[in-house]
Amino acid sequence: MKTLSLALFSLALLPSIASAQSVDILWQGVNYAPPFYQGGSLWSQEGSLIFYAVPQGLGNPASLSYKWIKDGTVLGSVSGVGKNALYSNDPLFGKPQRVEVEIMNGNDEIVTQSFVIVSPVTPEPLVYEKSPLYGFLFNREASSGYRLGGQEVAFAAFPLFFSAKGRDDGSLTYAWRSNAGSDSTDSSVTYRIPDGASGSARVSVKAANPSSIRQMAEKSFLVQFGNEN
Repeated sequence: MKTLSLALFSLALLPSIASAQSVDILWQGVNYAPPFYQGGSLWSQEGSLIFYAVPQGLGNPASLSYKWIKDGTVLGSVSGVGKNALYSNDPLFGKPQRVEVEIMNGNDEIVTQSFVIVSPVTPEPLVYEKSPLYGFLFNREASSGYRLGGQEVAFAAFPLFFSAKGRDDGSLTYAWRSNAGSDSTDSSVTYRIPDGASGSARVSVKAANPSSIRQMAEKSFLVQFGNEN
């Protein structure tokens, strides 16, 4: 019985030992998201992204040798000892990317490996009210529909997943329009309703990255004002 118990105990340890040596691949888009945005930074069309290899149970990550493979092509220039990060981009086509990492030992043998497949998303502008008392109201995205309580309102556009460092860093252009025509080319716009007026108005905003063909998006929404239901 003692011999049988020892054998079973040894076999039970094998899966845990094997699974202890593994590598995970984490990634994130290199782009802009509004403050308090709930979610990861996704990869956008014609945008860049970065991959990180996170080894488990393999010792010091800086001393390991990494081999990066993208869509079946070995990336020798970014592979090697301590190279656990890969910077990639989408030149134009917006196709999914398969990225694989292999961790090698001193004999150039694969110790463990993993892969991920990522697909780009289309960037979009998000619209928030800019309150004179509380600033940007990030708790509610205005473009789902907005009822104006007073006679004046200010809206601000925030780019989501555009290749930019900020909403006003100069790399993006904006165009606001309403029923009256072209209104503003700033990232924010203010509307004032005439006294006694009731009804609704269609407002739209377009955000674009002039250096990118595919990073352009428009959003429109209805603003209701006055006593009309």
